[in-house]
Amino acid sequence: MNTLNPKNHKSHVLVLGGYGTFGSRIVRALATKGFKLTITGRNQSKAQKLSDRILQDEPQAQLDIACFDVQTQLCDFLNKLKPDLVIHTCGPFQGQQTDTAQTILQSGAHYIDLSDSRQYIQAMNALDVLAKQQQLTAITGASTVPALSSAALLHLSHQFDIQSFESIKIGISPGQKTNRGLATTQAVLSYIGKPLKPWPGADKVRYGWFDTYLQKYPNINNRLMSNCEAPDLDLLPKFFNIKNLSFSAGMESQLLHRMIGLLARLVKWGLPIKPEKHAAKLLKLSRWFDALGSEDGGMHVEVQGIDSKGQTATKTWFIEAFNNHGPQIPAIPAIIMAEKILNSDYQRGVIPCVNQITLEEYLFELKDLNIKTTITNSLGQ
Repeated sequence: MNTLNPKNHKSHVLVLGGYGTFGSRIVRALATKGFKLTITGRNQSKAQKLSDRILQDEPQAQLDIACFDVQTQLCDFLNKLKPDLVIHTCGPFQGQQTDTAQTILQSGAHYIDLSDSRQYIQAMNALDVLAKQQQLTAITGASTVPALSSAALLHLSHQFDIQSFESIKIGISPGQKTNRGLATTQAVLSYIGKPLKPWPGADKVRYGWFDTYLQKYPNINNRLMSNCEAPDLDLLPKFFNIKNLSFSAGMESQLLHRMIGLLARLVKWGLPIKPEKHAAKLLKLSRWFDALGSEDGGMHVEVQGIDSKGQTATKTWFIEAFNNHGPQIPAIPAIIMAEKILNSDYQRGVIPCVNQITLEEYLFELKDLNIKTTITNSLGQ
């Protein structure tokens, strides 16, 4: 295993999928903070273009490129490059096994992934013994959910003295014109119309992209929201006292949202279609609706809770991103956790990214972007 002394060692971070939607933002941020970065992927040209762009702004940045197939060549390149930490951004994580994470840990490198898959994050628990034996940290689910959602809940519980949550409703809606990666599209299409795995606080069987409601936001357009898979459904009840929990996602274009809803109904009715296999075409089709939307996205965390005096507290926390700054939000947890792992004696083992980052830490990394947070006293629906 690589040993780290932050005072005299410039830590080496290897980013799988380093020129992707989120990987590129992680690479840029960590390079700016002084880490040595290796950008990986299978497209040499895309990796080189990202490196050139960063070096134009940060001439002192230490950037390397390594193009290889993660499925067949990862072990060889890890032995050759010997990174201190590997960040796994190669989604979709739905349906992925944890072989990549296991290979990374066996090589002696710390590990972070951006998984939004309930199944994947649960499967990572099997690597806890390995991580501890290797004296390594493996952070799973380092993305908006559950990192930001749990940070918002912790902030609300402290600020308003909430002891227990009667209900929590979380939802995310990107701007129509923001960059939606293929992996994200595949992930959403993999569960629409299908029964979602039960979770604590679910009062009945829920289906992907059903139970649609209209969500109001303080500054951006109101959004239709529907049931969505998220690791929060399994993880948050383990850390917070929650009676009822739901998670939703929505498109800015209500027409596009309803079209996805129609596709979900066809799946639920048993038609032999697999939308995720047509993700590339459907993603391209969704771009036809860009004229109907904006670059503004948002997330809401609506809570009804009981404080220490037995009084009901009803609050909604919003984060709204403007001018296409939203895609930076999912990249923040990996950036923060990389610094924590490499610059301190962090807890070892497999750790889901719940309550690992405070809301203050998260928002500090977003301070230079056109992003606004708001707390209201009434539900946003």
